[in-house]
Amino acid sequence: MRYAVLSDVHANREAFAAVLEKISELDIDKVLYLGDIVGYNPDPNFCIERLFSLTSVMVRGNHDKAVAGLISTEYFNDVAEAAVRWTRRQLTAGNLTRMRNLKVGPLEVGNGLVICHGAPRDEDEYIFQRTVARENFDFLAEHLPGTKVCFFGHTHVPMIIDEEGGVVLAVEEFRLEADRRYLINPGSVGQPRDGCSGASWGIYDDREHSFRHIRVSYPLAETQRKIMAAGLPDFLAARLFAGR
Repeated sequence: MRYAVLSDVHANREAFAAVLEKISELDIDKVLYLGDIVGYNPDPNFCIERLFSLTSVMVRGNHDKAVAGLISTEYFNDVAEAAVRWTRRQLTAGNLTRMRNLKVGPLEVGNGLVICHGAPRDEDEYIFQRTVARENFDFLAEHLPGTKVCFFGHTHVPMIIDEEGGVVLAVEEFRLEADRRYLINPGSVGQPRDGCSGASWGIYDDREHSFRHIRVSYPLAETQRKIMAAGLPDFLAARLFAGR
Protein backbone atom coordinates (compact mmCIF):
# COMPACT_ATOMS: atom_id res chain seq x y z
CA MET A 1 0.00 0.00 0.00
CA ARG A 2 0.95 3.62 -0.53
CA TYR A 3 0.19 5.90 2.39
CA ALA A 4 0.07 9.69 2.33
CA VAL A 5 1.39 10.79 5.73
CA LEU A 6 0.28 14.24 6.88
CA SER A 7 0.69 16.18 10.10
CA ASP A 8 0.20 19.62 11.64
CA VAL A 9 -2.16 21.22 9.12
CA HIS A 10 -2.93 23.83 11.78
CA ALA A 11 -5.99 25.28 10.04
CA ASN A 12 -4.03 26.39 6.96
CA ARG A 13 -6.63 25.95 4.23
CA GLU A 14 -4.44 27.00 1.32
CA ALA A 15 -1.60 24.65 2.26
CA PHE A 16 -3.95 21.76 2.94
CA ALA A 17 -5.84 22.26 -0.32
CA ALA A 18 -2.57 22.28 -2.28
CA VAL A 19 -1.50 19.01 -0.66
CA LEU A 20 -4.90 17.42 -1.33
CA GLU A 21 -4.69 18.42 -4.98
CA LYS A 22 -1.30 16.73 -5.23
CA ILE A 23 -2.59 13.61 -3.48
CA SER A 24 -5.44 13.39 -5.99
CA GLU A 25 -2.86 13.14 -8.78
CA LEU A 26 -1.01 10.24 -7.16
CA ASP A 27 -1.72 6.56 -6.52
CA ILE A 28 -2.51 6.77 -2.79
CA ASP A 29 -4.35 3.98 -0.95
CA LYS A 30 -4.77 5.55 2.48
CA VAL A 31 -4.11 8.80 4.33
CA LEU A 32 -2.58 8.80 7.82
CA TYR A 33 -2.90 11.92 9.95
CA LEU A 34 -0.64 12.66 12.93
CA GLY A 35 -2.48 15.40 14.78
CA ASP A 36 -2.92 19.16 15.20
CA ILE A 37 -5.64 19.88 12.69
CA VAL A 38 -6.22 23.28 14.29
CA GLY A 39 -4.30 26.16 15.86
CA TYR A 40 -2.31 29.11 14.48
CA ASN A 41 -4.09 29.60 11.14
CA PRO A 42 -7.53 30.95 10.13
CA ASP A 43 -9.56 28.06 8.66
CA PRO A 44 -10.19 25.44 11.35
CA ASN A 45 -13.67 24.37 10.26
CA PHE A 46 -12.66 23.80 6.65
CA CYS A 47 -9.61 21.76 7.64
CA ILE A 48 -11.50 19.61 10.16
CA GLU A 49 -14.32 18.83 7.75
CA ARG A 50 -12.03 18.13 4.82
CA LEU A 51 -9.78 15.87 6.86
CA PHE A 52 -12.66 13.87 8.29
CA SER A 53 -14.00 13.36 4.76
CA LEU A 54 -10.58 12.09 3.71
CA THR A 55 -9.60 9.61 6.41
CA SER A 56 -10.56 8.09 9.75
CA VAL A 57 -6.97 7.09 10.56
CA MET A 58 -5.82 9.96 12.75
CA VAL A 59 -4.70 10.89 16.24
CA ARG A 60 -5.04 14.09 18.22
CA GLY A 61 -2.39 16.75 18.75
CA ASN A 62 -1.79 19.13 21.65
CA HIS A 63 -3.55 22.04 19.89
CA ASP A 64 -6.53 19.81 19.15
CA LYS A 65 -6.73 18.94 22.85
CA ALA A 66 -6.36 22.56 23.95
CA VAL A 67 -9.06 23.82 21.60
CA ALA A 68 -11.35 21.04 22.81
CA GLY A 69 -10.76 22.09 26.43
CA LEU A 70 -9.12 18.76 27.31
CA ILE A 71 -5.90 20.38 28.54
CA SER A 72 -4.91 23.76 29.93
CA THR A 73 -2.97 26.27 27.81
CA GLU A 74 -0.73 26.97 30.82
CA TYR A 75 2.36 25.76 28.99
CA PHE A 76 1.50 27.33 25.61
CA ASN A 77 3.29 30.52 24.63
CA ASP A 78 1.21 33.68 24.34
CA VAL A 79 0.81 33.43 20.56
CA ALA A 80 -0.27 29.79 20.65
CA GLU A 81 -2.67 30.48 23.51
CA ALA A 82 -4.25 33.40 21.64
CA ALA A 83 -4.75 31.17 18.59
CA VAL A 84 -6.36 28.47 20.74
CA ARG A 85 -8.84 30.96 22.22
CA TRP A 86 -9.63 32.38 18.76
CA THR A 87 -10.09 28.91 17.26
CA ARG A 88 -12.41 27.77 20.02
CA ARG A 89 -14.73 30.67 19.24
CA GLN A 90 -14.84 29.78 15.53
CA LEU A 91 -15.62 26.07 15.70
CA THR A 92 -19.05 24.72 14.98
CA ALA A 93 -20.54 22.54 17.70
CA GLY A 94 -20.06 19.47 15.51
CA ASN A 95 -16.40 20.19 14.89
CA LEU A 96 -15.75 20.86 18.57
CA THR A 97 -17.18 17.42 19.29
CA ARG A 98 -14.91 15.94 16.66
CA MET A 99 -11.89 17.51 18.37
CA ARG A 100 -12.94 16.09 21.72
CA ASN A 101 -13.33 12.59 20.29
CA LEU A 102 -10.04 12.31 18.41
CA LYS A 103 -8.07 9.15 19.20
CA VAL A 104 -5.07 9.15 21.52
CA GLY A 105 -1.78 7.95 20.06
CA PRO A 106 0.08 5.73 19.67
CA LEU A 107 -2.30 4.01 17.28
CA GLU A 108 -1.51 0.81 15.36
CA VAL A 109 -2.74 1.08 11.78
CA GLY A 110 -1.62 -2.29 10.42
CA ASN A 111 1.31 -3.58 8.36
CA GLY A 112 3.75 -2.81 11.18
CA LEU A 113 2.83 0.89 11.19
CA VAL A 114 2.10 3.07 14.20
CA ILE A 115 1.08 6.74 14.27
CA CYS A 116 1.36 9.28 17.09
CA HIS A 117 1.59 13.02 17.49
CA GLY A 118 4.63 13.78 19.63
CA ALA A 119 6.17 10.41 20.47
CA PRO A 120 4.92 6.86 20.99
CA ARG A 121 5.50 6.95 24.75
CA ASP A 122 4.04 10.45 25.24
CA GLU A 123 1.77 12.22 22.76
CA ASP A 124 3.14 15.63 23.84
CA GLU A 125 6.86 14.79 23.80
CA TYR A 126 9.19 16.36 21.21
CA ILE A 127 11.63 14.05 19.45
CA PHE A 128 14.69 16.13 18.67
CA GLN A 129 17.46 14.35 20.60
CA ARG A 130 18.97 10.92 19.94
CA THR A 131 18.50 9.96 23.59
CA VAL A 132 14.76 10.69 23.38
CA ALA A 133 14.53 8.72 20.13
CA ARG A 134 16.35 5.78 21.73
CA GLU A 135 13.97 5.77 24.69
CA ASN A 136 11.01 5.74 22.31
CA PHE A 137 12.44 2.86 20.29
CA ASP A 138 12.72 0.99 23.62
CA PHE A 139 9.08 1.84 24.37
CA LEU A 140 7.99 0.46 21.00
CA ALA A 141 10.00 -2.74 21.52
CA GLU A 142 8.26 -3.33 24.86
CA HIS A 143 4.72 -2.17 24.13
CA LEU A 144 4.29 -2.39 20.34
CA PRO A 145 6.88 -5.00 19.33
CA GLY A 146 5.55 -5.50 15.80
CA THR A 147 6.30 -1.91 14.82
CA LYS A 148 8.45 -1.38 11.74
CA VAL A 149 7.77 2.33 11.27
CA CYS A 150 6.30 4.86 13.67
CA PHE A 151 5.20 8.16 12.15
CA PHE A 152 5.22 11.21 14.39
CA GLY A 153 4.68 14.97 14.06
CA HIS A 154 4.67 17.85 16.58
CA THR A 155 8.15 19.27 15.79
CA HIS A 156 7.19 20.52 12.30
CA VAL A 157 10.61 19.34 11.09
CA PRO A 158 10.83 16.45 8.59
CA MET A 159 13.27 13.72 9.58
CA ILE A 160 13.94 9.99 9.47
CA ILE A 161 15.53 8.34 12.50
CA ASP A 162 16.65 4.72 12.50
CA GLU A 163 17.11 2.60 15.61
CA GLU A 164 20.89 2.60 15.13
CA GLY A 165 20.97 6.36 15.70
CA GLY A 166 21.12 7.55 12.10
CA VAL A 167 19.22 10.74 11.26
CA VAL A 168 18.25 12.01 7.80
CA LEU A 169 16.63 15.41 7.31
CA ALA A 170 14.15 16.08 4.49
CA VAL A 171 15.63 13.69 1.95
CA GLU A 172 13.52 13.47 -1.19
CA GLU A 173 13.38 9.66 -1.25
CA PHE A 174 14.74 7.16 1.25
CA ARG A 175 14.86 3.38 1.06
CA LEU A 176 14.34 1.84 4.48
CA GLU A 177 16.31 -1.23 5.57
CA ALA A 178 14.06 -4.23 6.13
CA ASP A 179 15.79 -5.24 9.37
CA ARG A 180 15.63 -1.83 11.06
CA ARG A 181 12.89 0.15 12.78
CA TYR A 182 12.27 3.81 12.03
CA LEU A 183 10.72 6.95 13.48
CA ILE A 184 9.62 9.21 10.62
CA ASN A 185 8.33 12.78 10.75
CA PRO A 186 6.81 14.12 7.48
CA GLY A 187 7.06 17.75 8.64
CA SER A 188 4.16 20.16 8.83
CA VAL A 189 1.59 20.89 6.14
CA GLY A 190 0.43 24.16 7.64
CA GLN A 191 3.41 25.65 9.47
CA PRO A 192 6.83 24.24 8.47
CA ARG A 193 9.71 25.09 10.80
CA ASP A 194 12.77 23.85 8.95
CA GLY A 195 13.45 27.01 6.95
CA CYS A 196 11.26 26.11 3.96
CA SER A 197 7.83 27.62 3.50
CA GLY A 198 6.28 24.91 1.29
CA ALA A 199 3.75 22.49 2.78
CA SER A 200 5.63 19.39 3.97
CA TRP A 201 4.34 15.79 3.90
CA GLY A 202 5.32 12.37 2.62
CA ILE A 203 4.45 9.04 1.05
CA TYR A 204 5.29 5.67 2.58
CA ASP A 205 5.25 2.64 0.27
CA ASP A 206 5.20 -0.63 2.20
CA ARG A 207 5.89 -2.66 -0.94
CA GLU A 208 9.10 -0.82 -1.70
CA HIS A 209 9.69 -0.01 1.99
CA SER A 210 10.48 3.57 1.07
CA PHE A 211 9.55 7.05 2.25
CA ARG A 212 9.36 10.02 -0.09
CA HIS A 213 9.35 13.51 1.36
CA ILE A 214 7.33 16.04 -0.64
CA ARG A 215 7.08 19.85 -0.66
CA VAL A 216 4.11 21.63 -2.18
CA SER A 217 3.96 25.37 -2.77
CA TYR A 218 0.73 27.20 -2.04
CA PRO A 219 -0.61 30.81 -2.08
CA LEU A 220 1.05 31.70 1.21
CA ALA A 221 0.24 35.40 0.91
CA GLU A 222 -3.47 34.58 0.97
CA THR A 223 -3.10 32.69 4.25
CA GLN A 224 -1.11 35.59 5.69
CA ARG A 225 -3.81 38.05 4.63
CA LYS A 226 -6.50 35.95 6.29
CA ILE A 227 -4.49 35.60 9.50
CA MET A 228 -4.24 39.36 9.85
CA ALA A 229 -7.86 39.96 8.82
CA ALA A 230 -9.00 37.49 11.48
CA GLY A 231 -7.14 39.38 14.20
CA LEU A 232 -4.74 36.52 14.93
CA PRO A 233 -1.21 37.55 16.01
CA ASP A 234 0.80 39.08 13.15
CA PHE A 235 3.73 36.84 14.10
CA LEU A 236 1.82 33.86 12.76
CA ALA A 237 1.71 35.43 9.31
CA ALA A 238 5.40 36.36 9.36
CA ARG A 239 6.62 32.90 10.40
CA LEU A 240 4.91 31.21 7.44
CA PHE A 241 7.18 33.07 5.04
CA ALA A 242 10.28 32.32 7.10
CA GLY A 243 9.40 28.66 7.59
CA ARG A 244 10.41 28.94 11.26
